[in-house]
Amino acid sequence: MSYSVNTIELKKLMIEQGFDTISELAEAAGVSRDTVSGVVNGKIRPSTAVMEKFMIALDMKPKDAGIIFFKPNLRNA
Repeated sequence: MSYSVNTIELKKLMIEQGFDTISELAEAAGVSRDTVSGVVNGKIRPSTAVMEKFMIALDMKPKDAGIIFFKPNLRNA
């Protein structure tokens, strides 16, 4: 089974945590703006290191990280 990023949940969490822009999240996470943009827009899958930085910056619980970063891609199942 392949996985994708649940961009809707990620964007909701960004708003809940007070991040209005991708640039703000990129700065808080210590990740390039292009990488954050790619993840938030579902164009790239983050590495483990980037996932961890997102988790810290967004104060994500492990369960939430699983829901966001490991959304089953049912079209390719």
